[in-house]
Amino acid sequence: MASRRDAHVISREELYELAWSLSAGRAGLLLRVSDVSFARICDALEIPHPGRGYWAKSPAERARLKPALPPPSPGVKDGWKPGDPTEHAHFTRWNPQPQGPPTFADFQDSRRLHELVKPAAKALRRAEPGVDGYYLKPRIRRGLVDMACSKDGLEKCLRFTSDLFKRLESPENGHHVSIAPAIRGFVRTPIDTAEVGAARGKGVFPSWSPLRPTVVSVFGVPIGLAVVETSRPARMRYVGGGRYVPDDGREDDYVPPTWVETRNVPTGLLKLVAYSPYYGLPWQRQWTETPGKLFSLSLDTIVRGLEAGAHELFLALDKAGVPPG
Repeated sequence: MASRRDAHVISREELYELAWSLSAGRAGLLLRVSDVSFARICDALEIPHPGRGYWAKSPAERARLKPALPPPSPGVKDGWKPGDPTEHAHFTRWNPQPQGPPTFADFQDSRRLHELVKPAAKALRRAEPGVDGYYLKPRIRRGLVDMACSKDGLEKCLRFTSDLFKRLESPENGHHVSIAPAIRGFVRTPIDTAEVGAARGKGVFPSWSPLRPTVVSVFGVPIGLAVVETSRPARMRYVGGGRYVPDDGREDDYVPPTWVETRNVPTGLLKLVAYSPYYGLPWQRQWTETPGKLFSLSLDTIVRGLEAGAHELFLALDKAGVPPG
């Protein structure tokens, strides 16, 4: 195929066929790279490749489990040639599941979601709304990152949270995100969903919160993070069966009993809340998505804001005599 002496570009399609026709070790030999390097090449180009146990299956089973090659994301190269960097590729092998081949959504999750976000994606997709009627309440709290959203806002919330964590941990930033261990004694501040401009405490307080805060270490200073879908008051009509719909003023269209009340409903817009995880040391900063503008375009601004916030929090910790580490 190719050697290190030439500059022949091997297309994503060629690499995809190579990955699913030979083991990673044998495919690597053809490219004169290790099996690990071959997997990283596939990851860098968003090419699905087999995981452990695939080659032990029958040819018919392997053919059934082989996923399609998805189109590359913006910025992903169309091919690879010897010397191309792959050291920053996220190394995640594709593993066939007992219930059948993974869906395209599963493939997207494995490649695009941050490792900390994956458990939340699984738990929240299975969740039902809590007592507020809108915000999802997962059955478990342990090991989940801090996010609250409606069913309609879930995928957007997952993507933004994942993009944020990846940007924070990128080589140029180097700010590690984690779920705080119990031994640190960090606390999570109460967070409501009120949209920008609303009085604090006027939004919904979601009916669940994670067991441990999600924190990012910025220059050695831990900062709590929470992503929520904002809410705003709206006139809603009860129409039976626990359901509310936006009130259009036509009461006669519904079978009694029916009534109108003001309820906080999700807006589809996100809010990031950064806060002090230290008990008795208040500090908070927020960024709220605005209509018509992708929140992900604000990631660099958010990172710079968190860095400035880490300096503020460090000074507050120093004044209180609390070590930041």
